[in-house]
Amino acid sequence: IRRPDYEAPNPIVSLDAATLERSGNTNVTTFLQRVPALTNSLDSTRTAGRSQADGAVGQVGLNLLDLRGLGPNRTLVLVNGRRHVAGQADSAAVDINAIPTDLIERIDVLTGGASAVYGADGVSGVVNFIMKRDFDGISARSQFGISDRGDAGNRFASIVAGRNFAAGRGNLTLAYEYNADDPLANDDRDYLALARRQFFVNADSYDPTRPGSYQQVPVTDLRYPYGSNQGYITIGNQIFRGDGAIYTPGRNLVNDGYSIGGDDTPVAGYIGDIFPRTRRHAVNLLGHFDASDAFKLSAEGKFVQNTVTTFGGYGGNYPATIALDNPFIPATILAAARANGLTAIDVNRNNFDIPRRGEEDRRRTWRGVVDATGRISDHASYDVSYTYGRTDVRATKLNDRLADRFTAALDVVRDPATGQPVCRSRAAGCVPVNLFGGTTVDPASFAYYLSNPVNDARIEQQVVNASLTGDFGQVFRLPGGPVQFAAGGEYRKESSRFRPADDLVNNRFYQYDEYIIPTPSSGRFDVWEAFGEVNAPILKDVPFAQVLSVGAAGRYSDYSTIGSTRAYQFNGVWAPIRDISVRGSYGRSVRAPNIGEIFRPATGTSNFFSDPCYVGNRGNGTQYRVANCQSLIAGLGGNVAAFTAANNPNATIFIPGTVQGNPDLRAEVARTWTAGVVLRPRFVPGLDIAFDWYDIRLKDAINQPDANVIAQLCVDQPSLDNVYCRAISRQRGTGFIDGFVVQPQNVAAFRTAGLEMNASYRFDTGRYGKFDLRLVGGYLHRLEQVATPGAAVENNVDALFRPRFNANFSPTWSLDAITVSYNLRWQNGVRRFSRFATDDNPSLVDPRYFRYKALWQHDLQLQIAATDAFAFYGGVNNLTDQKPDIGFETNVPISPLGRYLYAGAKVNFGRR
Repeated sequence: IRRPDYEAPNPIVSLDAATLERSGNTNVTTFLQRVPALTNSLDSTRTAGRSQADGAVGQVGLNLLDLRGLGPNRTLVLVNGRRHVAGQADSAAVDINAIPTDLIERIDVLTGGASAVYGADGVSGVVNFIMKRDFDGISARSQFGISDRGDAGNRFASIVAGRNFAAGRGNLTLAYEYNADDPLANDDRDYLALARRQFFVNADSYDPTRPGSYQQVPVTDLRYPYGSNQGYITIGNQIFRGDGAIYTPGRNLVNDGYSIGGDDTPVAGYIGDIFPRTRRHAVNLLGHFDASDAFKLSAEGKFVQNTVTTFGGYGGNYPATIALDNPFIPATILAAARANGLTAIDVNRNNFDIPRRGEEDRRRTWRGVVDATGRISDHASYDVSYTYGRTDVRATKLNDRLADRFTAALDVVRDPATGQPVCRSRAAGCVPVNLFGGTTVDPASFAYYLSNPVNDARIEQQVVNASLTGDFGQVFRLPGGPVQFAAGGEYRKESSRFRPADDLVNNRFYQYDEYIIPTPSSGRFDVWEAFGEVNAPILKDVPFAQVLSVGAAGRYSDYSTIGSTRAYQFNGVWAPIRDISVRGSYGRSVRAPNIGEIFRPATGTSNFFSDPCYVGNRGNGTQYRVANCQSLIAGLGGNVAAFTAANNPNATIFIPGTVQGNPDLRAEVARTWTAGVVLRPRFVPGLDIAFDWYDIRLKDAINQPDANVIAQLCVDQPSLDNVYCRAISRQRGTGFIDGFVVQPQNVAAFRTAGLEMNASYRFDTGRYGKFDLRLVGGYLHRLEQVATPGAAVENNVDALFRPRFNANFSPTWSLDAITVSYNLRWQNGVRRFSRFATDDNPSLVDPRYFRYKALWQHDLQLQIAATDAFAFYGGVNNLTDQKPDIGFETNVPISPLGRYLYAGAKVNFGRR
């Protein structure tokens, strides 16, 4: 049901095309992170480099919206009110890269019980992209940007051409858009380099009884012990470096599994890219023809190709076994090995002289919509549409090692004829690999054992929707007007499949060398839905009731996977006078599990653990952790007092495990209510202010934490009898972790609540120009998670990407041909550590390190309209060059990019 904004029962934040253009952002997700409800959204910086290495194949460069910090899977993304095909295999999450920037007319962000009106997945709300239509003429825009350090370049261009015909009853519009982003590596920023980057670790000298002693301390030069980029060889009671020198170990951090300095492997070398390399092409064709008021036909067609490339960390050997007849073995190591009666030696090495591992994902998205609408009478209209969407993903792993070939290249002997090192196998193309030293691997060997295996995925969506909208004015009217209604049905079919490359599955070198060992997967479901909505305008334009209306909506869905679900909403709007409106809603929303959560087969994976039961970690959890860890380790026969990383033979290698779906999942259910007030004082024309409170309670939530979090959740519950302890396996006799299973479960509960303000003020001073002031602010009152029923409540307010307070102030001033736009994005400094770690532990960390720095990002743009049809503009984002607070994350919450400059031009010979 269409209603004016001030009569809408749910809070809506709308951002138009001009605001997007004035931001200087060509990445829509980066732009939307200024909205308080969307600060946790994932842009390209969070799906590149190290972040991508920890994810599944096919996720490079995804841009995913996350409303309220409840996850992208709970955010419903629509285009012109219709569903859009996902961009990620096994998921319902829409890749915002597939939505062309310059075709966007408006973005509506809506909070409330949206499932009843818009469909499942809208537990936290809806983001609806309204696209431009009916363009007659031609327009074009081009923009170039670069950081003030001369890197991270961006190139953007778009052109739109349209033509009206049949006396304006028809239109055909064609649009093309190109966007290119250059990569930015962690090593390209000196303040993120090894010598200056700070990591927080457990101090071995911590003494809680000594004032000024803190458990977590910042360190530089953090390293992984028992391995090196130069080689680590243990023979008897001696440790050698790969070049034959005695190994200088770093200072081991007994309680954290890391070390500082020495010859150990630097952690900073594994960060990889901050921004990926991106190339995006988008073609859109829009058309419609109005045969009559009773029959209007429209169609949309889209093709988007987005290619994203990123590089993360290096591969390694943990270990590689080398026979003693290998001619690369230094004399000192060879002598020690023979003296100890060995026939081979083991070399642990992180191969910094073999190219970084990476991934290139090419996503091709096709989407078509055919829609027929018309009036049945003065009081009713119909709408019937069919939507087809498909995303094909070609995920190419870069610099992956073929197991058999790399093993052959390591097995080296001396050619008796020439005296030169050769591969023992004498296989064609095999070039010997020397692991003894820091930069010893011959680049000529790469072609033999490095491979770029290609994986394929396809996601398909089909939606048929039919609805009837109108009012009952022909039959009866209330004092406020006729009762409005909308009713209809929908059929939706979704499918997803993933096919990994044969080499990726069958030719692993070491089980611990890669993060994910993928397996083929596929799944599908369909759903039949019936929905209805009414709005009853009880009173209008009477004393104490400028507007008084109540409404309701309901949706019944029948899934082929989980059975039936029900969603509903009740709402109301009351404006005692025109200047003040009060609104509110209460509803039940649902989210059905997606394809991956149900159908994903058992897939091999691995994880680096910092065991929560290490002596130094036991104080970093809930009040249950200490007793649970003691009971758990003692029960397995381990040494409770000496349970540290230094005594764990698995402490510095990746533990093998499994990730899989769960066919027994149920739908999530959320209860949502909102209450707000809208002020439009007549004595200040052009001023609109809205304050809205939201409260979302989600139960039976599907939760799939990563392996480290599972280990923590196991011992942070009131009892060890929980699903998380059953997912972690430990060695008998020692208690150390030796395996795990990651699987989604309907065990969690979430609750979030807060206040949002949306204010705008537009006024014209005449000779001094026009002003457009906009302020959007948010207060996060509650963001809680309960991992399992009866578990301790985890308060995530002020956690990473979830500030308690944030605001975005964007004033614009225009006079004649000049327009000046400013934007301030602010949010309070978020916590470095969880409340579980800091509660009842005042000596956890020095107070000056308790929080990351607050974000103060200043953006400025100047635009000059040379003629009515031509304008050029330039701007700077992050004007003050604010740098991120040093820590393991590189964008918390401040981007590591630094000051960014851009310039562009646009022409418009058309009208809408």
